[in-house]
Amino acid sequence: MNKISNDVSDLNRTLDNIVAAASGPFETAVTMPPTAYTSLDIYELERKHIFETQWVCVGRVDELSKQGDYFTTRVADEPLVILRNDDDEIIAMSNVCRHKWTQLLDGCGNTKRIVCPYHAWTYDLKGCLVHSKFMDRSADFNEREIYLPRVSCDVWRGFIYVRLADKGETILSQLSGLDARTFDYHMEEMTLICGEQEVWANNWKLLAENFTETYHVFHTHRDSIARYTPTELTEIQDGDAAHSFGVSPLLKDAMPESPFEPFHPDLSEQHQNEFCMIGVYPNQMIALAPDRFFYMCLTPEGPARVRTKWGVACYEKEALE
Repeated sequence: MNKISNDVSDLNRTLDNIVAAASGPFETAVTMPPTAYTSLDIYELERKHIFETQWVCVGRVDELSKQGDYFTTRVADEPLVILRNDDDEIIAMSNVCRHKWTQLLDGCGNTKRIVCPYHAWTYDLKGCLVHSKFMDRSADFNEREIYLPRVSCDVWRGFIYVRLADKGETILSQLSGLDARTFDYHMEEMTLICGEQEVWANNWKLLAENFTETYHVFHTHRDSIARYTPTELTEIQDGDAAHSFGVSPLLKDAMPESPFEPFHPDLSEQHQNEFCMIGVYPNQMIALAPDRFFYMCLTPEGPARVRTKWGVACYEKEALE
């Protein structure tokens, strides 16, 4: 009993310290307590109250260019498959067979049918069961009643988001404030040129904090990023409940090999000369330049393990002409 009481007390103390760290003005900001990054109890709360309820970025639309293209992921330990079906819709479904709970697909690829590797139950691209060998011998079994459960799936500016919870604000509404700041970049028209998915030994919040702060740039990146977006010129803006936002002027003359072109013809003169660091809560980060972006989405798999999906996209010159 004493251990349980002590564990609850330690958790409550950590939560109080997190609230205190988040409640003060920016000028007196401090980092969260170490246990916020190492506690299994904190991770379980994050999984239950954040990743099981909120919109989570899982990738880009151009990963699914053809009907039947898919990739797999996990959100709050729930296996999902994201695919473009034969109605040209991008949907998210459970990646677990309804029979004996075998994972159906792995990695990414293209398929006309989803076939369970265990008993060959076969689903179409809408998730409906279309074949189950020998099951016609089972009384009261109706193949037409079996389907893979869907989860909410939506797209903003070419990014794909899923939400396990049934109810809530749409992603378009949630990101309206960010869209008002960045609509003229037309990120949906940029094309991925490279990307990868890796598992890192790190707490997901540390990674998100490192990506969106520029304090380390003047030293860690002094021979690269700091040359054209110096730390001392960064302006931290407020953002809103859905995103954080920071901006730096681009010193284009500092790196003649990177002119930050071509950019979209709609891009404002101000944005042609800025570099933006964006956090989309809870798990997405975007480094946005006039001609390109680098993005990262994070899927925590425990306090000290995070699945990291990143990509770089830019405009195809011919598409802008």
